[in-house]
Amino acid sequence: MSWLYDFWFILVALFFLGLSIFVHELGHFLAAKRRGLVIKRFSIGFGPRIFGWEKNGVEYRLSAFPFGGYVALPQLVDMGRIEGGEEEEEEVKELETLPKISYSDKMIVSVMGAVFNVLLALSLACVLWFFGHEVYSSQLTTEVGYVAKKLDLTVTKTNENISVDGPAYQAGIKTGDKILEVDGDEVRDFLDIQQRITAGTSRSEDGKRVVRLLIAREGQAEPIEIEVFPGLVSNEQMRMIGIGPKESLSIANLIEGVPAEKSGLEVGDWLWAVNGERVLSFGDLKHNHLKKAGYAQVEVTVRKGSEEGPLMTYKVHTIERKTYWKENGKWRNTHDFLIGFQPQLKQETIYPNPLQTIWNRTIDMYVTLRALINPESDVKLRNMSGPVGIVHHLSIFAKIGWMKLFWFVVFINVNLAILNVLPIPVLDGGHMMFASIEKLRGKPIPLAILERTQVLFVVLIFSFMLYVTFFDVRRIFPS
Repeated sequence: MSWLYDFWFILVALFFLGLSIFVHELGHFLAAKRRGLVIKRFSIGFGPRIFGWEKNGVEYRLSAFPFGGYVALPQLVDMGRIEGGEEEEEEVKELETLPKISYSDKMIVSVMGAVFNVLLALSLACVLWFFGHEVYSSQLTTEVGYVAKKLDLTVTKTNENISVDGPAYQAGIKTGDKILEVDGDEVRDFLDIQQRITAGTSRSEDGKRVVRLLIAREGQAEPIEIEVFPGLVSNEQMRMIGIGPKESLSIANLIEGVPAEKSGLEVGDWLWAVNGERVLSFGDLKHNHLKKAGYAQVEVTVRKGSEEGPLMTYKVHTIERKTYWKENGKWRNTHDFLIGFQPQLKQETIYPNPLQTIWNRTIDMYVTLRALINPESDVKLRNMSGPVGIVHHLSIFAKIGWMKLFWFVVFINVNLAILNVLPIPVLDGGHMMFASIEKLRGKPIPLAILERTQVLFVVLIFSFMLYVTFFDVRRIFPS
């Protein structure tokens, strides 16, 4: 019955995506009603009607294509329907009998969709602040806990599996370094660091991709430039340098029948060092300390029973593991050495300030948009998510828990608000742009120009939606 389990969370995801669209259109609807505008239709989705009803002269309906929604306002026909609804001949004729609306009417009605998305985001951010939500402590740090000496990657065009030197390792990044800035911008946590590296645009004087970090090492600030080689790409074809955050590891359980079980190690012990060298993450343990030790007896130092417990050292013999799997039609394998326990990452409950949460999401969106329009960036339209990708991610967060789901819905609504106020025809910002141009000109923009512009951008936006949906499906179903 796993399909039923997945289906339930897809329904939850669809509900919250629909809620975000509904709240956006409700903002337009209530503003138009408050300002005394005539309202013809309130639609969730575009295209043919699936079902609906009419009340007080307004048609409420669900339409076939879930790429947004619109409120049909005849008095705004010179700007098209808000959210890009198509114009109808009878609505054009209604302009002859309906009173003209003011510049402030147009601006207020257009912007209120984004305002309502922000209000929904703020409401959910208040829930996160009041109840708190759990995050891994590694998400909150800026300290490097793992530096990859080698990276195993797939060349997208040829599906060839390659192993390359880790850029951060080659540049001299060390575990324990604290990252202060990425490409001149201060960073707040490791998620922010990873996003800014991915969205980076810096290049060296000879045109090579680079990431410029400012790190703190032994109390001194030190700039480091890391070259990101053209071949060093993931399946998403974006920048990566091979680092991970500092992690606090405890023993969740011991594998039955292996030396570690009889060594004195216990569930609840916190890993501190191997052979006297500090362990700062699971990647550091697996790829550095244990790989270096090989199949041998090692000294494992733990804090007994808690993070503040006394340090105790045990002698444990490593175990060898070989894993085989098939990828892109070729067999691959890994050869690891393990201690014989399942690690658990430290989690802590945070109570984030709601306004700071909204601001952080706004900065995240700014970083993404800046990268998207910069030709030096590796972030392209194919890396964006459409409705399919959003529903997929919503369902994943729904499986984790309500608070994680609310966090992602906050992210979505801030994104919707920002995207919709961009000065792009068909979107709210485009309507505000046209209204402002008319205000400055002192006369309406010719209807023919508006109609052609609207039609062009409707086609472009729907083409964009289909394009990102194609890549969404490829990411969800890679085979």
